[in-house]
Amino acid sequence: MLKRTARKMMSMMTAIVLLSGVTAVVSSPAKAEASPGTMAETATETATETMAETATGTMYYVDNVSGDDGNIGTNPDTPWKSLAKVNETTFTPGDQILFKAGGSWQGQLWPKGSGVDGSPIVIDMYGEGNKPLIAGVTSEMQTVFLKNQEYWEISNLEVTNPSSIPFSRDWKNKRGERRGVYILNEESGILNHIHIKNMNIHDVDGVYTTRSGGIIIDSVGSYVPSAFNDVLIDGNTLTDVDAYGIYISSNCTLRYGMGDLWEWVPKPYGPWTPSTNVKISNNTVVRAATGGIAWNVTDGAVVEHNTVQEATYLATNASIWWAYTDNNIVQYNESFASRNGSEDGTGFDVDAGNLGSLVQYNYSHDNAGGFMLYVNDTYNTINTIVRYNISQNDKARIFRYSGSIDTVLNYNNTIYVGAASGNPVMSDYFTKSSGSPKNIYNYNNVYHSVGDRGWNLTGQTFDSNAYYGGKTLVNADAHKVTANPKFENPGSGGRGMDTVEGYQLQSDSPLIGAGVPIADNGGRDYFGNPLYNGDPDIGAFEYQGNVPPETGKTPIVYTPAQIKPLPTTPGPEPGNLAPLATASASVATLSGSSIKNLTDGSYDKAWSSVDKGVKFPNYITLDFGSKQVTVNQLKIVTRFGTGQGITKFDLEYFDGMNWLPLKTDVEWVWQNSDQTNEANVLDFDPTTASKFRLKINAANLKWGNFAINELEMYNRR
Repeated sequence: MLKRTARKMMSMMTAIVLLSGVTAVVSSPAKAEASPGTMAETATETATETMAETATGTMYYVDNVSGDDGNIGTNPDTPWKSLAKVNETTFTPGDQILFKAGGSWQGQLWPKGSGVDGSPIVIDMYGEGNKPLIAGVTSEMQTVFLKNQEYWEISNLEVTNPSSIPFSRDWKNKRGERRGVYILNEESGILNHIHIKNMNIHDVDGVYTTRSGGIIIDSVGSYVPSAFNDVLIDGNTLTDVDAYGIYISSNCTLRYGMGDLWEWVPKPYGPWTPSTNVKISNNTVVRAATGGIAWNVTDGAVVEHNTVQEATYLATNASIWWAYTDNNIVQYNESFASRNGSEDGTGFDVDAGNLGSLVQYNYSHDNAGGFMLYVNDTYNTINTIVRYNISQNDKARIFRYSGSIDTVLNYNNTIYVGAASGNPVMSDYFTKSSGSPKNIYNYNNVYHSVGDRGWNLTGQTFDSNAYYGGKTLVNADAHKVTANPKFENPGSGGRGMDTVEGYQLQSDSPLIGAGVPIADNGGRDYFGNPLYNGDPDIGAFEYQGNVPPETGKTPIVYTPAQIKPLPTTPGPEPGNLAPLATASASVATLSGSSIKNLTDGSYDKAWSSVDKGVKFPNYITLDFGSKQVTVNQLKIVTRFGTGQGITKFDLEYFDGMNWLPLKTDVEWVWQNSDQTNEANVLDFDPTTASKFRLKINAANLKWGNFAINELEMYNRR
């Protein structure tokens, strides 16, 4: 499944500054377990330390064996018993909800309330023993749930959400979009501080969508641009999770001509609103049905020190991938043994709509689809740097370029194609509606092969690379090295970032000093050695022994491509609340039109009254149901206004018993008699209600009908 985002690439030095900045903003992770799945003997100490760092709050204890919901719950000797008691409670800043170690609960955990800056609400464990188990049930799609809540920290739980129904690529399958932990922001603007740490999440059986899996952070901002700030997902173990291990999702994708994503993502899409200060670190994901770790609509995400094993074991995807994002840093991750490589299946995937990605110091091995995938559909995927990574025995293809990828800098990567790779191609490409790959530059890489099928060189330039064995040689490389690279022990890498010493260079390697300098190179190699020692070496290792002095080679200076925004389709501005309501009209609707066109977010589709027998007054009502909204502006967009625009009306609101006037005797004049989008705006005092209506007293009836292309309501603060 090829996915889809977009922005300007930072320089490599800026990327390092950004990494430092993100690390400073995100809170330090809680103490990690000694190894995945071990007991958390230090959980009580961790919880105490957490409380000491926050403002005062109340500690609540929950024990499924000796607890009683009639207890006060604020003492471990008088704990609550059930999830129901927790779920019916609205917690306040600084509160902690502590589940007894070794305890077990079945159902959904959804506590209410929000913390504040400096005083989050904490879920954790107390006592010694196994992590408390929250086991999901068939009737609930998510086991641990927060909706439109912020400043929460969730740690040290075991979570499941199984289903007996087999996995299906049909996202409407009865299995449903099941999740272990689901954090939902639905039309609530920017929500802050969601930290999920040291969880053991397993056997989550969802369908093939980006909104099901182990940990799902989801923003829906069709009408109120919505996202998260300060997301930390750290130290979690996720095993047998369908479809994803970790996914950060959003429908606020619209910019630069972006269009449809997938049918399961809520519509209409909102304006591009990225989540910020996102860090995904120190997690282990094993056997995710499709992707292991993925994220979209973020700015400045840092994804590091994660391990993804056997992703895509039920359907093709990539192990670690990202789309519709800006300024990504992906580093120190191990991705290996993906199962399905027919389409994706790569260890890493810079997918559609990414503006600025830095992929460095990662270890990819034995992946069914290869090492790196670069994707651009009809949107920008521009300015990608891939450096100082090691790929061993990746299969099918090592690099895949799909669509109009623009400006990629691949340098100082070590690629080993052993017999276990099964004779892959070194690179392939696909031309798509967006075009073909271009401006792909390859420097200082070493390609060591015992058997491959060679390259497709479309859009690529090579210089100062090393080629040994197979069909790897690129004759156009002006400063190539073709001698044995003399690795210490090629092909000896195992599981673990620290198992690849075999790709260090022997003292007489022809790769020492044979590379070209790269400006803003990050300052270190894969192994942590400083750059450079004399002239640059080729590959991911910089030899630290005695070398000749540098010879003054001219450095390669990376120049990011300029982003050229695409025109956007005219439509409502961010913050339009009208689509949250159900629209109705007292006059019949013209055949071929629809009342839904009043608030569908498109100026191209109009609602129209019937064209015969129209009498006044007529009413158009927006009913927000149980939700009250505050608005102070009405905007109506009409085409052919001189022929079918509303000319006289009153604006009213419902106070629960009666319709009351907001503005009376409003008169509008329309200027255009063509398809120009013409808008009239009415401002009024801020008013809170669940129903508003236009009492239409007159309109232009040139063709017997009156019409509205879009009715919008805003709270202009």
